[in-house]
Amino acid sequence: MKRILIVDDNTQNLYLLRALLAGHGYAVEEARNGDIARSMALAAPPDMVISDLFMPVLDGYGFLRFWKANERLKKIPFVVYTATYTDPRDESLALEMGADAFILKPLEPEPFLGRLREVLEMAGRGELGEAHAPAPDKSALLEAQTEALIRKLEKKAAQLEDANRELMEEISVRMRAEKQMSESEKRFRELAETIQEVFWMNDPARKSVLYVNPAYEKIWGRTCISLYQTPSSWFDAIHPEDRERIRQAAESLQIRGDYDETYRILRPDGTQRWIRDRAYPVRDESGAVVRVVGTAEDITDRRQLEERIQQAHKLEAIGQLAAGVAHDFNNILAVILGNAELAQAQNAKGRPVERSLEEITKASVRGKSLVKQILTFSRQQPQARQVIDLAPVLEETVEFLRAIIPSNIEFVLARDPVPLSVLADPTQVHQVISNLCTNAWHSLEGKTGRILIKLDSIELGAMEAARMGGVRPGLTARLTVSDTGKGMDAATLARIFDPFFTTKGPGKGTGLGLSVVQGIVQDHDGAITVASQPGHGTTIQVYFPAAEPLVADWEAMPESIRGQGQHVLYLDDEEALVNLATPMLERLGYRVTGFTDPAEAMKTFHENPNRFDLVITDMNMPGESGLGVAMDMLKLRPELPIALCSGFITEDLRLRAQSAGIRDLLYKPGTMEEFGNAIHKLVVTSLQG
Repeated sequence: MKRILIVDDNTQNLYLLRALLAGHGYAVEEARNGDIARSMALAAPPDMVISDLFMPVLDGYGFLRFWKANERLKKIPFVVYTATYTDPRDESLALEMGADAFILKPLEPEPFLGRLREVLEMAGRGELGEAHAPAPDKSALLEAQTEALIRKLEKKAAQLEDANRELMEEISVRMRAEKQMSESEKRFRELAETIQEVFWMNDPARKSVLYVNPAYEKIWGRTCISLYQTPSSWFDAIHPEDRERIRQAAESLQIRGDYDETYRILRPDGTQRWIRDRAYPVRDESGAVVRVVGTAEDITDRRQLEERIQQAHKLEAIGQLAAGVAHDFNNILAVILGNAELAQAQNAKGRPVERSLEEITKASVRGKSLVKQILTFSRQQPQARQVIDLAPVLEETVEFLRAIIPSNIEFVLARDPVPLSVLADPTQVHQVISNLCTNAWHSLEGKTGRILIKLDSIELGAMEAARMGGVRPGLTARLTVSDTGKGMDAATLARIFDPFFTTKGPGKGTGLGLSVVQGIVQDHDGAITVASQPGHGTTIQVYFPAAEPLVADWEAMPESIRGQGQHVLYLDDEEALVNLATPMLERLGYRVTGFTDPAEAMKTFHENPNRFDLVITDMNMPGESGLGVAMDMLKLRPELPIALCSGFITEDLRLRAQSAGIRDLLYKPGTMEEFGNAIHKLVVTSLQG
């Protein structure tokens, strides 16, 4: 068996050569460089050496020169096998130095083995001849060897430079990619950590939370770390009534992309928040869900606003119902009030029935006032201002409140003895006082307490008026409502006039009371101030500019409102009202022809338009409205004074009536004095016209 020594610094090359040669019956020995191979060959010369050229310590050229100079080794075949020195000059140098064969890597196994057998056979036949002696000019050989080495090093350097350039380009690409990834991650974190919504990401397989942004801590009131440590705490915070529904939805809908749920959570401080939670699956190339990402939004404010809007719609519906009831009640009150006044006029002084008639009249007037409040609430009655004394309005309102506020609440009423007149809508002033006292009552939370209601005057200076805002300097009526309730902190105090803001529980208030009060006060050119501290009650003061008191003309000159026999056409579909108006107007000095049917009234009028001096007609009647009747009559007599009666005097009705030529609008029910004044005004303006 032939022994072959293979020399190469590359372990993989040695392994391949050993496998190839051993597989074809050769005994193989190996060395990692020329110096090691030299020692091995001297100890036990092989039958052939196969050596690479580019090696550390002693390269292939040096090893070849030693081999051919040694008497024991120079006849043993030396085969150069290289992939490094591939230049023709390298081959010439190796052959010149005595190499028996020069083979370039890689070479197919069969040709390679064939070449080795050929060299061994030639050596066996002695055909290789004497080994080439080193060239006499050793310096030339060394120079050639050095040149080959330099050439190889330059080539290697060029290859290394190319490889280094490619490496630098790859590093640059990777650095740019890493920078872009870092910037992308930075932008993601900036977005995720600044948005108000909770952004979360979980692993559905492991049921672990991969990421949640800081908004979770603000909304849930728990730390992000606690969620990472205990992912189930997300569901534990859900309201017990919603928990099972959301658990089932999360398990079945999140991986489908259909998860969009609304639920309540309970924060550690006991407060409740409404959450809208949405989730979307992230799939890999095979379609499997690897992550679920989602957003959770705090919709508590929106939910409360929706509930308050619904409450406002309910109030609107109640207002419409109230307006309808008020319309029918108006007619009833008109009959009661008018007949009571007639009975009083016909009854002799001192009779026992006089007291009863006075009480009926007072109750009817009170009912009339309540109907006006209902119509104002339902926006069916215009907000008319007049000069009023605040004291009677205050006393009436307090008397009304005493009937509904528990007896354990002490009412203390204090007011100046001097009348305080303001230009205001009495119904709205009543609403202001009622709202402030009702809020004071609620602040006592069912406990025994005290509500002070005070009315006095104050002279406001320019600086103080400017500080309050909205009120002019000078004499001012001041209404104070003070309670001994729980009071308010600064945060609550800052929001009490916000629409829909309330500290009351569900179903106990709309949050509109104080915002309505503020609107009324500002609309009356007034101002409102609030002082409160937790545990020390609340004091609210309302300021109205004072006005000069007026004296009613009918009190000074009662006879001036009497008629002089003018003929009045009175039309109303309520027979009781026609029966009431006829004697009332006759006592005031007028002749009256009454009708309950609009068609009959118009037929009579058309037969003799000059028969009547003025017309009074109801607005709402079946078949034909009072406005239609009036417009028909005015076509024949444009100068005819006509008054329209209604319990629903809106601004739109006022404009339509004025456009049609109607002289006046009368609110019903009215007292005999109000009725007489209005008709007298129509007669006087008709004569002046």
